[in-house]
Amino acid sequence: MGKSKRRNLDKTNSSLFMTRESALYEVFGLLNKDKFEARQKARDLITLFGLEAEELTEAGVDYENVKSLDPLINHLV
Repeated sequence: MGKSKRRNLDKTNSSLFMTRESALYEVFGLLNKDKFEARQKARDLITLFGLEAEELTEAGVDYENVKSLDPLINHLV
């Protein structure tokens, strides 16, 4: 395999990797947007990683946003 192909393959593999911490900050950014698609993606990440309300508030998510996700978060417990 040539250098260029290997470099492109390495880039794609690393872009699919997401840690719990990076997911938390991604949720924080998505919840600050008003678009429905962004909030849906945030909900998907919350359920995928099992994020809790305490983690979201420590990351800086507003209380109102956490409270609106209360049924989703409590369902995971």
